[in-house]
Amino acid sequence: MKKELYHNKKTRNKQVKNQVMRDPLALTKHVHFETIDSTNTWAKTHVDQWAAEGVTLVTASQQTAGRGRFKRTWISPPHVNIYATFCWWISLQRTDSGHIPQLLALAAAHTLEKKGFTPKIKWPNDVLLNNKKVGGILCETTVENSQCGIICGIGLNINMPQNILEQIDRPATSLLVESGSCFDPFEILESLKNQFIEMLNQFMTTSFTPFFPLFQMRSALQKGQKVCFHDNQQLIEAHFESLHPQGAIELRLSNGHSKIFYAGEFVNN
Repeated sequence: MKKELYHNKKTRNKQVKNQVMRDPLALTKHVHFETIDSTNTWAKTHVDQWAAEGVTLVTASQQTAGRGRFKRTWISPPHVNIYATFCWWISLQRTDSGHIPQLLALAAAHTLEKKGFTPKIKWPNDVLLNNKKVGGILCETTVENSQCGIICGIGLNINMPQNILEQIDRPATSLLVESGSCFDPFEILESLKNQFIEMLNQFMTTSFTPFFPLFQMRSALQKGQKVCFHDNQQLIEAHFESLHPQGAIELRLSNGHSKIFYAGEFVNN
């Protein structure tokens, strides 16, 4: 069942004249489903139902075909976690949209910190607690009428029990497992939404520059740490050197040379 919670019915301006959006972005529409295949999939196939202006939020109590990066399945049992997708339009002229999933990861980290947790972010945008994944982000885009539609989804494990976490093929955790206490997913979603919208408005004006030091502080990887990295072609053993403000990482390879990577993932780190 689909429930539309609120909606600003202004007509979307088809012409984005400036690279930087001058008017503050607000959450102007929230669509909630009890059950859906994927919030990202719905957002991508229902662009015509996005808010005319501002940000549309799509949420679900359960996903039957949740998706993560690299087409991995995101296990999405009912009424225990957050499954949410933020959608809005930006100018095609912007060159910094690759930072948006990192911005959402940072907003999630801030949200968990307010609850007393100490999250880390594993490049590019996994949210960890005690070296186990508690949140993941999938960002996609669509183009229409000379605008770029951002579709940025997040799954955040709130009250997922250990027996379901064990079905995931990589180390995973939840707030329940880490703390022994249950949390209200709607309360955490509200906090996450407010944090992300606040940060997004600053990002639209300043880009990622002021957020990069905050991202660095929460990095799950430290300089000199031995890592296994898959660059989408091969598995590489190396040592972590640094994060780059442009969104890349620098690794020191076994031959002693440093190399910058813009895509890939760390394995078992």
